[in-house]
Amino acid sequence: MAGFQAILRRTLDQDMVDNVNGFWSVLLLALCSIGAFLLRYLTDPISCWHPVEWTSSHSSYADQTCFLTDRFYEPNSALVPQKLEPVPSYHLWIPLILFFQALAFKLPNIIWNGGKHLLGLNLDETVSSLNNVQLTNAENRQAIFSDAARVLESLLRRNRLLLALLYLFVKLLSCVNLIAQLMFLTIYFRQYLAIRVGSSAGFNMDSIIKPLLAKHVFCDIGVRKLANIERFTVQCTLPITEIYEKIFIFLWYWVFLLTVITVLNLLLWAGFLFLPFFRDGRIAAHVNAAKGSHPDELSITRFISSFLGIDGVLVLSMISQNSNELVAANLTQHLYQVFQEKEEEFHAQRDPLTGEPEGGAVVPGATGAEITLPMSDLSPGAENPEKPPIV
Repeated sequence: MAGFQAILRRTLDQDMVDNVNGFWSVLLLALCSIGAFLLRYLTDPISCWHPVEWTSSHSSYADQTCFLTDRFYEPNSALVPQKLEPVPSYHLWIPLILFFQALAFKLPNIIWNGGKHLLGLNLDETVSSLNNVQLTNAENRQAIFSDAARVLESLLRRNRLLLALLYLFVKLLSCVNLIAQLMFLTIYFRQYLAIRVGSSAGFNMDSIIKPLLAKHVFCDIGVRKLANIERFTVQCTLPITEIYEKIFIFLWYWVFLLTVITVLNLLLWAGFLFLPFFRDGRIAAHVNAAKGSHPDELSITRFISSFLGIDGVLVLSMISQNSNELVAANLTQHLYQVFQEKEEEFHAQRDPLTGEPEGGAVVPGATGAEITLPMSDLSPGAENPEKPPIV
C-alpha cells in the first residue's frame, strides 16, 4: 500500500511543471481511462436500425454483436457495403490507449526516482524534514540546519554534476513524450479540431491515415438457422464515439499547452544551472541575508564552483520552490559557514614560509587536480624536520 501511494503522490523534489507532467496529467488520463471504460456500461454505446419483424432479443443481440466488432463498412461509400473494404474502429481499445498515455507521462518520473536514489540523495525527504523544522524553536532549528548542511556537504563532495544532468535528462524525456503524444492526437483526431494539419501545404493526410473511431457504420451479422447461416446488414451509429472525441479534443489542447510550458521550462533550468550570471545572484542574495555576512563576488564564485557544484545549486533551488525562500536561505548560509571552515582549515595547514601544505608539496595530478606528496618522496635522503605547531 505504501508503494502504491508513493507512485501516485506528488513529490517534493521537482518543480511545478514536473508535477503537472508526472502527477496531474497521470491522474487526468487515469480518470479518463476509467471513465471511458465505465461509459460502456453506463450508457447505450451503440444504436442500430432493425427490421420491424425482429424481436427485442434479436435487436439486443445485433447491438451487442456490432459493438464488439472492430471492423465496419462506411455507410455512404457504395450501395452494396458487402463488397467494400472494412473500416477499422478502435472504440474497444480507448480505455487501454488512455492508460498507456498515462504510463508514458509517468515514465520520466519513475526514471527520476530511481536515478536519484542510485546517486544517494533523497531530496524528497530532505525537503519534507526541513519543512517540519520550521515548527521547532530557534535553537533547535539552527542546530538541525547545521547538521543538514554538513550531511549535504558530504554528499555533494561525491556528486557535483550527475544529479543535475539526470534532472535535465528527465525533463528532456518529458518534452519527447509530450511532442510524441501531440503528434498522435493531431494525426488521429485532427478532423475534430479547429486546425487542419497539412492542408495549407496541399498535403492530403486523410489518404494515408484514417481516424481511430467510426461513428456511422454498416455492420454484418450472421445468424445460423438449421444448416444455413443467414446474413443481415444493419446500419448503426456509435454515440460513445462522440464522447471519446470530446475527451481527446480536450487532451489535445492540454498536451499542446503543456508542451510549450515544458520546453520553456527545460531551457530556463539549463540556463539557470549552467550560466553563472543566472545562478550566482540568487545564491549571493541568500548568503548576504545572514547578519554580518557580506562576502565578495570572488568568494561566492568559489563557494558555488568548488563547494556546491551544479548539484548543490539544483538542491537549493528545489528546496526554495517546494518549501520557501527562508528555508533555502537558512540552509545556504549554513553551507557557506561550512565552506568557510574548510577554507580556514586549508589555509591553517599551509607552511607560512613556502605557502605549501605542511608535510608536502602541491603538484598537479593526472586529472588536473592538485595532490599532496610527502617531502620525503621529493628527494631521496632529504630530512623532513618537524615544524613547530602554528598557534
